[in-house]
Amino acid sequence: MGRGKKIKRRSKFNSGVFTMNAITPTQKSAVEKSDVSSNATKLIDRMFTRLKSLFPAWKQAFDSIETYNETKQVWLEELIKADVMTPLALKRGLDRAAGSESPFFPSVGQFIAWCSEDYHVLGLPNEAELYQRYKTFLGYARFNWDEFQYRSKVEFWLLKNLYEKCKKKSEEDTLKAIPKLLTEAAEKVRSNFPFEDIPKMIPTKTSFYDKAKADKARDSLMAMMKGALQ
Repeated sequence: MGRGKKIKRRSKFNSGVFTMNAITPTQKSAVEKSDVSSNATKLIDRMFTRLKSLFPAWKQAFDSIETYNETKQVWLEELIKADVMTPLALKRGLDRAAGSESPFFPSVGQFIAWCSEDYHVLGLPNEAELYQRYKTFLGYARFNWDEFQYRSKVEFWLLKNLYEKCKKKSEEDTLKAIPKLLTEAAEKVRSNFPFEDIPKMIPTKTSFYDKAKADKARDSLMAMMKGALQ
């Protein structure tokens, strides 16, 4: 290939290779059926404007204004499904996006990950970990809470509240309750909420039986009886 000859780039659509932000027919159909508020649409518009300023190579992700607009709709739908369309979650996502060293526009999956809470940083379990601990805790919940080995005051708070909310509900309802409870716990941790102490095991009742004294008294009695018989 001679010098100075420009290489003609194939269209992402014509080549059959979709970029991370391209829209498939199935996705487009789903977007058209989605029911979103005008406020949410305005929010995604402002967010994309901010993302374009953070990622200077953003134009490489879109072939046309139509693709750009369709991608915004898909993002809106996915963000709603991921339950990250809250001011706190979106701010977290944009803050982490600002710290990215890549000049290229992120995928919606990457942005959702940025919006999601990093529970381990706050000393909290993630959703899967909390569910596994809860299943173990259920073996103690009815009669011997005090014998369960809680890892922290926060875990005690989580397990106690999850049990009170879900002890009579299905596994599906329990799984739905966990994200909201973790979000609440995270807010409490950040605000230095004074979590209650972990309950200590109930001590066994004091016994008035002293084996050493009982053995000594028995030996004395046996000696007295032996002396009386001689």
